[in-house]
Amino acid sequence: QMISSELLDKNFGGERCPEELEDTLDLQSANVNCCRFNRWGTLVAVGATDGRVFIIDFLTRGVVKQFSAHVAPVSTLSWSRDGRSLLTGSVDLTCVVWSVLTGQSICRLKFPGAILSGQFNPRDDNQLLVLSNGQHPTLEWIKPQESKVVASSNPLLQEDNVSCTAYDRRGKYVLTGTSKGRIVIYDVETQQLLSIVKQNSAQQIRNIVAPRRGCFILTNSQDRVIRRYDLDELIKVGTRGNTIEPVQKLSDIVNKAAWKSVCCSYDGEYICGASTKSHALYIWERTNGSLIKILHGTKSQGEALSDVQWHPTRSVILSVANGIVSVWTQAHVENWSAFAPEFTELEENAKYAEKEGEFDVEDEDASEEEKDDDDDGEDVEIDVVNLKADEMGCSSDEEDNRLPTVPTATTGPLWFIPVTPEIENPE
Repeated sequence: QMISSELLDKNFGGERCPEELEDTLDLQSANVNCCRFNRWGTLVAVGATDGRVFIIDFLTRGVVKQFSAHVAPVSTLSWSRDGRSLLTGSVDLTCVVWSVLTGQSICRLKFPGAILSGQFNPRDDNQLLVLSNGQHPTLEWIKPQESKVVASSNPLLQEDNVSCTAYDRRGKYVLTGTSKGRIVIYDVETQQLLSIVKQNSAQQIRNIVAPRRGCFILTNSQDRVIRRYDLDELIKVGTRGNTIEPVQKLSDIVNKAAWKSVCCSYDGEYICGASTKSHALYIWERTNGSLIKILHGTKSQGEALSDVQWHPTRSVILSVANGIVSVWTQAHVENWSAFAPEFTELEENAKYAEKEGEFDVEDEDASEEEKDDDDDGEDVEIDVVNLKADEMGCSSDEEDNRLPTVPTATTGPLWFIPVTPEIENPE
């Protein structure tokens, strides 16, 4: 019987919150302003102010691919569900879909304004949600190319400008935040208006975040408050524009910090807010709203933070400040007693006295019956050639009634990018 990886994480995962600054990513002196993990956290896409995009193998922390994507700063990044395509948007008014393996462009789209955000549909690699400055969000299809504006003629929305967009985690709804503090929800399939919700503040919504687990969304508003809402409750409101109180409100009561970006932990248990003016990450527990950690960058003041991302499967946070990507992880404490109950740490080398028959292939002193029980006469064959489907993903993030796709060279999920080793003497 299969056990959900979410249940295992919840019961045996222990503390799941980053605690210290581990390292920074080496990006060849590039000035970085945004980053995104792929769905498994094996690769990271990083966008630079000179228009370059870097793909980093998160296991080795090395750059495995880079290409010049735009002629102006990269403003948004998004991975397709299978990890084979990458969407980049820029202030040069273009959105481009790239093949991650080849670095070639698949599709290039031009817009009237600078690209504020772009996102692949979480369940459809052929559909994009793009928001350009001063425009209504649009749904874009890659093959065949098609575009549909997501907007409504509802009189309540006449003076509202869309300031941020997001898909819900299943890709069924388009969530938009407006300059007047409203959350507006549309159906992806029909582009019909489903719900208008007024927050208890009329200030602009900066970010909307839909975590991969849990049926809730987070909004980050200009009034320096992060709000959590139940998505189903928002949809029930309808188009009357009623005010709804959030399930939870999070803010920095002492310093009154404004939040540049918001993210959620892989299990939905922690919420992270990145302050605008200083490199500080505030982490709250979702269940009770208590602030449990504040992570400070190397400089106390003057580090302008531009992006923050939580790893999809681990307790790791990436933050981008002053053009540098910082990696925050849990504090690693070595526990030598965990190896074996009788394990002892030696001050210096000691000669080990081997016990009789300890390293023998067959125990000569064992009786014939014991030998027969130990050897069942069958060798277990281990397949080291074929790849098996990924069983360690988030189970609620997988399609219903469908087994994970087995990856091949041209189809299925792309976990890693193969790198040709550099050989000094090819002869």
